[in-house]
Amino acid sequence: MTNHSSTPFLSRTDLDAEDLYPIREVSRLTGVNPVTLRAWERRYGLLVPHRTESGHRLYSMADIDRVRAVTAWIERGVTVSKVATIIDREAVPQARSPGSDIHPDTTDSSDYQPWQNRLVEVVSQFDIRELERVYGQIFASFPLPVVFAEIVLPVWRRYREAHLGSDGSGHWTFLDTFLRGKIFQRLGYMRADVPLVLLINLPGPQEELESLVVALSIAAADADVAFVPQSFPLTEIAIMAERSRCAAVVLLSERTVDTDMLARHLPRLEQALECPLGIAGKICEIQTPQLEQAGLVCLGDATQALTARVRALLAGRLDA
Repeated sequence: MTNHSSTPFLSRTDLDAEDLYPIREVSRLTGVNPVTLRAWERRYGLLVPHRTESGHRLYSMADIDRVRAVTAWIERGVTVSKVATIIDREAVPQARSPGSDIHPDTTDSSDYQPWQNRLVEVVSQFDIRELERVYGQIFASFPLPVVFAEIVLPVWRRYREAHLGSDGSGHWTFLDTFLRGKIFQRLGYMRADVPLVLLINLPGPQEELESLVVALSIAAADADVAFVPQSFPLTEIAIMAERSRCAAVVLLSERTVDTDMLARHLPRLEQALECPLGIAGKICEIQTPQLEQAGLVCLGDATQALTARVRALLAGRLDA
């Protein structure tokens, strides 16, 4: 990779001479939110965007490729601080299949352990201000899928097990309430210029936080999300979709659904809808053929792949 440099300020003539993109467009193209892009610039020097005379950031296609290279390393488990030292002298890593060998110097799940430990420390102290600060640091250091899959949810699940067991402490309630509030805050900002996705839980027990993480992954596809946390009558979903003029409906389940649902109700819903129907959650791993036969697009779990597949679904590039 070539040395990364950039002209600090560009005149109007300079701007017209090169294809440059504002930070929101870079976020849409790469799936990395603007807050993280700015953090990569300030804290690690991974990006040096162009600046207009008024100070607005503009990115070249080389910058966008660089963001994708950084993301590729992070997806392999390399922390962003380590990426800063290898990104200019190593090739972009290929996507890794489960169980494949990884060089021990570049990928180590223990990189996330200090952040988990820090999260446990502030939760154990019921320190809401420090929790706010640590949460922001985690989001500035890792992409959304890593934040939840590798750091936040493992700690949350540990506290949940203690909460359901003999330990009646309020630590899980404290963390769960904080996280749900932060995600609801992010989801609550509705925009008129992006597609709306309805996210609806299928019948069965489901932790609200895990559903909200799926909603957040859908929102990362540059969409608004209307989340229905409780099971919604399937017969009314088509009416709700029509009246809300949503761009897609996504069902969510972390467990299998019965044969009658697969053979009758879901195909009827798919036929009644005028928009695409997708399904997310662990059900996609265990009932894929039946779901696709029912006409649903399997989107997977709350990972970066889910965000990319939702984006493709909204663009009309995914079929069951």
